[in-house]
Amino acid sequence: MDTNLFSKINTTISVKENDFITEEKFQKIIQSKDTETLAFILESTPYHLSIDILKDPSQTEISLMTKLVNDYRWAYAESPSDIIVTLFALRYVYHNIKVLLKSKAAIKKDFSKLLIPIGIFDIESLKHLVSSLHSDTLPDFMVREVESIWNEYETFNNIRVLDVGADLAYFKHLKLLSNELDEVLSQVIVEMIDFYNIITVKRGLSQNKSHGDILQLLSDEGSISAKEFIYIVENQEIFVWFNKINPSLDSIFSTYELKMQDATISSSELEFLCDLLLYKTLDQGRYNVDGPLVLARYLLGCEFEVKNLRMIISALQNTIPFESIKERIRPHYGS
Repeated sequence: MDTNLFSKINTTISVKENDFITEEKFQKIIQSKDTETLAFILESTPYHLSIDILKDPSQTEISLMTKLVNDYRWAYAESPSDIIVTLFALRYVYHNIKVLLKSKAAIKKDFSKLLIPIGIFDIESLKHLVSSLHSDTLPDFMVREVESIWNEYETFNNIRVLDVGADLAYFKHLKLLSNELDEVLSQVIVEMIDFYNIITVKRGLSQNKSHGDILQLLSDEGSISAKEFIYIVENQEIFVWFNKINPSLDSIFSTYELKMQDATISSSELEFLCDLLLYKTLDQGRYNVDGPLVLARYLLGCEFEVKNLRMIISALQNTIPFESIKERIRPHYGS
């Protein structure tokens, strides 16, 4: 991949990143005592969250996602390489496949409101794929995966098959992307898949699921075999695994490393740690003017900002003190 091709979009990003909520404004957001105060701060942002919108959770979600959809559309239109954008957008594609498969299984239920128009493959193409199990426009491996998922669903008549099948197909697709990415972005994919497996095993064991049941949920695309992930969690070796995929000695991870060592780290903490590691991995591109890391870091920042706002708004609406969610706030762009 020619890193010089990204010079133009990276220059544009240096301007667009001014649209991110500043640290000063973010501090005012988390200190908001009521919806009116929060609306006063957020209405002037690209999210345009008014009092009326903030009082309606569904409208709030629409506003947050509209901003994110526009960010991805811009990135696809301007990026010299679709694959960088797809690295982050792909999960929405497989979310849509999952929604469409469930709609097909339910027959009379309409899940169209759950579809998210993000991704290199448009929703109409995905609808055709799911309804006909055939496509002249989508990659053959996607067609095979969707056909396999549907055949398994018809065999077992279990809606859970659609969830698991779509998740595992997503990770297979992610792994294929890594063949075309540089070392840093390939490492991002390893982190995504490995953390999914570790968290899935931890939750499965806490629910007293058998090894066989857990294995069915795990991706084979991680840095080690699915069985090894079970061994790692059962034998309290998450810390050893983490040091292998994260060789840095950054003190930002120390609290979580201690919890891994004494086997007290929770699944939700592992989810946060995954995002923190992705952030630190891509932060290598903070001062780059060439190459794809600037765009990757920008898109992750867009994702985190929406995730943080969703969490803060929900906490305020449900009178949950900020201190209760403070540890789950993702890194702020530029922090």
